[in-house]
Amino acid sequence: MNSANFFLLILSVVFHVARAGDKELEALIYRLNSDVIELRNEIESSIANRCDSIRGCLRSSYDECQSAYTELQTCPSESELGVVFTVCGAGSRCNGLIDYSASTVRIPENLAQGPNRNPTNPAVIEDVCMTLPTQRWMVNKYWEEKTFWSSLGVARPQMYFGSDTGVFRIYPARQSEECGKYDPRTRPWYQAALPSTIRNEIKPRRVIIMLDTSRSMGEPLNANSAQTKLEYMKQSAIAVLKTLSPNDSIAVIRFAEIPRLTNRPFQLPPYLWEKSSKATVESIIESIIDLKVNGRSNWNDAFDFAFNLIKNSLESAAAGEESSCALENIAVLFFSDGDYNLPADATDESVVSLVSTKVNEIENMGDYHLHMFLYSLGHSDASNVEKKISCAVDGYWRPVLQGVSPVNVTNGYQTLFSTPMGTNAFYNYTTWSNPYNFTSGRLGYTVSALVYDRNVEPPRFEGAVGMDVSVDAAMRVFNGTLSETENAIKRITQNITVQNYNTTCDQQRINLTKCEVQSIRHYSGGNAAVCIPEKIETLPTTEFNATTDNNVTVDGEIGGVTEFVTDEVATFFDDAINCSKAFVQPCPGYEEYPTDLWRNIDMAEKSYQERVCCEVGTNEPSNDCPKLDEVSDTKISTAAIFGILFASLVVVEILGCYFCFYIRKGRANT
Repeated sequence: MNSANFFLLILSVVFHVARAGDKELEALIYRLNSDVIELRNEIESSIANRCDSIRGCLRSSYDECQSAYTELQTCPSESELGVVFTVCGAGSRCNGLIDYSASTVRIPENLAQGPNRNPTNPAVIEDVCMTLPTQRWMVNKYWEEKTFWSSLGVARPQMYFGSDTGVFRIYPARQSEECGKYDPRTRPWYQAALPSTIRNEIKPRRVIIMLDTSRSMGEPLNANSAQTKLEYMKQSAIAVLKTLSPNDSIAVIRFAEIPRLTNRPFQLPPYLWEKSSKATVESIIESIIDLKVNGRSNWNDAFDFAFNLIKNSLESAAAGEESSCALENIAVLFFSDGDYNLPADATDESVVSLVSTKVNEIENMGDYHLHMFLYSLGHSDASNVEKKISCAVDGYWRPVLQGVSPVNVTNGYQTLFSTPMGTNAFYNYTTWSNPYNFTSGRLGYTVSALVYDRNVEPPRFEGAVGMDVSVDAAMRVFNGTLSETENAIKRITQNITVQNYNTTCDQQRINLTKCEVQSIRHYSGGNAAVCIPEKIETLPTTEFNATTDNNVTVDGEIGGVTEFVTDEVATFFDDAINCSKAFVQPCPGYEEYPTDLWRNIDMAEKSYQERVCCEVGTNEPSNDCPKLDEVSDTKISTAAIFGILFASLVVVEILGCYFCFYIRKGRANT
């Protein structure tokens, strides 16, 4: 064979290997894509049968830190699992316990305030209970696809669901190193599942946050709380900022007597929103943390400032950008306690009129849709002026007294902006995250899909499901470098998106019916937030007293105690506004939801190492780890011993030949 033919042969072999890796990576991506949609379907099926899941939910789930798992748990090595529990050892003789027969639940500590870290809010309890039936599907899917993943040399992927309430169920079950710290809503995989855009032609969301820093905001949130309205507001605003994508735009305005941008207080007009890059978001968060209360509250000047900023930004964007879609979805999040002092002649009617006029002016500028969210902190405003604004502009109001997590208080905003993804146009839409650090420390990708309750109108966002693969595994399958693998994944996933989702402006437009607006109002703020026509004079007063009725505002993180309406109230809504189908009905006996969800708390008070570290091949924690791996590291491996013996034989043979050579040479000379 001449050199030219040999070179062509080498090229063909290299090309064949590359193509084979490409096909295997494509098979991996398509399998994860289809599996995550199946998982989404299982979760949505459980949501449809949520009331059935309450039965049998008592002591049926495993807590991330307190529960001991089943006797079927195992201690795989690094080569089997693809993960090293570094606190336990090197992964050869010591690693961490995994249970492939169960899933585990993680709940942020602010939602687990009951005995033994149980949640007390019925909506959170429901999310734990209704996801439990999917555990059987997860187990079956894991073992059904063993052959496929083994053929790729990849560990079978984790499967998980993160709810909009903060509940996280993950399979297979394993202990958490940090207890109560994991909130799926702040994780990159979850945020990637909430895309502001699907194609560049469709513009992302624009968010304006208005923060009242007048003196009254320094008062406690309620009589029983040590937390001030200001501190609560800061946490809520920061939680919103952490969910923004780099494509979104943001402006945060602080106001008392004079409105200013929090991160640029001395900037001169024109004021504009800016891209929510990582640096910008961090800068704004720092400025929010430093906010102090001072002076009186001037709502008129604050609203003038905000709407002028929106107008300037839209005009600037229209002049500087060329796009086939001029759609803009704009959110204004207004935080106050309902207490304004300036100007002296201001009235509720004049404030409502001002905001209504400004909203109409913005929306008449183009294909612009402005959505207002108003939060009454402490709810000390007896006139409900913020609710009046929301009803006048098709907005959303939420009274906040206590028991509502700052992270969850803006769930209506998140729900509204996720409604387009709940339509049939995006039914099987999936999102691939950029590489990020898993909680295990590995770098990896997650494919995710949004989950909706499709029994209400509009379909209500409930959370996201995900499955993942490590970067190392993807690189092995593709047989390429990190950058080559990333480019291949982007190319393959982009092809899936282009083939299935040729999105238009209409598909991204948030244009709800009156009943759909009422549905999100109720989901966000409970019965009190629903706008009732003025001609209706008789209200179920015990259901609508926002300041005294615990069922509306006090005990719960998700829109009051529940996001439900009773049959009586549903009938009233149907008669008053013909919208009963927009509201979630309570399960029979929902007042008696289980208060103890954990199968056991045998691991309570134990350290992470005591709960997770094990000797490979066993099924229980071991006190000998990580010592076993430390000892093994000091020993010479079998392979090393054979290497030394082989090298010694070679040396002996060389010396023998050398000795024989000189003996023969001496005899020849003799």
